[in-house]
Amino acid sequence: MSAEPALLTIAVSTIGPRLAALRQWRFDPRVQYLLLWQQPVPEAQAWPSNVKLLPLASTGVAHSRNSAIEHCATPWLWFMDDDVELPDTALDTLLAELRQGPVPQVLITSVHLPDGRALKRRPDGHRYGRRDIMVVGTIQIVAHAGWLRSHGVRFPLRLGAGATYPVCDEPVFLARALRAGAQVAHIDRVAVVHGAESSGGDLRRPEAVRARALAFYEIFGVPLCVAASAYFWWRHARALGSRWPSLFHYGDAG
Repeated sequence: MSAEPALLTIAVSTIGPRLAALRQWRFDPRVQYLLLWQQPVPEAQAWPSNVKLLPLASTGVAHSRNSAIEHCATPWLWFMDDDVELPDTALDTLLAELRQGPVPQVLITSVHLPDGRALKRRPDGHRYGRRDIMVVGTIQIVAHAGWLRSHGVRFPLRLGAGATYPVCDEPVFLARALRAGAQVAHIDRVAVVHGAESSGGDLRRPEAVRARALAFYEIFGVPLCVAASAYFWWRHARALGSRWPSLFHYGDAG
């Protein structure tokens, strides 16, 4: 009797020698894994049959995520980082949800801290719109890979870790999915475990500030992006200091 085809690929972005840490992962036989490896170093060890290693010559996590979309061979794709813990119960619940169907084109999971406290969550079934996608992290995003490809939805190449503007790639990606007609819903019953995130809140770098401008411009368009920038300035004036003009320096997110 043949095994049931896998529904889900977990696409793990990693870089250089950090790949070695993934040797400690327990790769669940029910799903496929795609290891997106930037700045590869010599590697000769074998991986389990459901794990594909894909060395990439590109730089920046957005390139990695987009490569995952192109190379995903299962209906569903979960974007993941190499420092995330994925509990068995989370995978059990998600696979059951995907099998039951139909589900929205994009699902957003919750995030828990290692001590069990919830870091990012919404009520189960919460529908996301443009106003609340700014707080979503990539490791929360589960999407239908074929739908992303057919609608041309990709991550912005000028935003995200390793790019010129180091944050806000996730909300722009989700905004593109929403514009293409996707339903984006929260699944609170599924949660990954990750440490407290801090990079997105660092406003000391002008590049991190301008990343918000690029994101606001794509998410809200003109003139609402100006209102979004002004509101962000009002909320974070002290942290922004003299860097605030970058909030109004709009442009293409790539």
